[in-house]
Amino acid sequence: MPTKRLPLIAFLFCAPLLCPPLLHAQEPDNSQSQKATGSEPSFLLTLTLNVTDHGKSTIDQAYTIAATPKYAPFVRDGNRIPISTGSESGKSQIQYIDLGTNIDFTDVRLVGPSLAMTIKVEISSVAPDATGKDDPIIRDTRYSISPAVPIGKQVTIYSSSDAATGHKVEIQLLVQQLPSK
Repeated sequence: MPTKRLPLIAFLFCAPLLCPPLLHAQEPDNSQSQKATGSEPSFLLTLTLNVTDHGKSTIDQAYTIAATPKYAPFVRDGNRIPISTGSESGKSQIQYIDLGTNIDFTDVRLVGPSLAMTIKVEISSVAPDATGKDDPIIRDTRYSISPAVPIGKQVTIYSSSDAATGHKVEIQLLVQQLPSK
């Protein structure tokens, strides 16, 4: 029986010596990505969100991020807010909700003198309480926009207003080409 194990032991001992490349961590092949990014233009995207409720500004934010046709940037900006949901056995019960802004830029591409893309914006916030109750009203709004924005020009890519609630949203985008390396 020991003689049957000898070839197996010899194989297990010698195999690593015969195949050293398998033992080393391989570096990713960046040659194609370096070639691609070297020839592709890069852009600086500045997205501005202006949200008002009954004339009072509730969100006035600007987000600036770099993008290329092969890189789809995104933004996650928010907070976890504790909300008291009551009490049980004398202990306060708390639930957390996520509020903030999520922005996804996809399908970024040059179209003539403009940069086209798809932008998904999600804004969740606490709405102003006009009823006087303590329970918060969570407003969750989502937009999907596919603009082609001229390079070097700030453009309003979305605007809406609701006369019943006094809620107004305006989204602007400025695209600037970055100098090539």
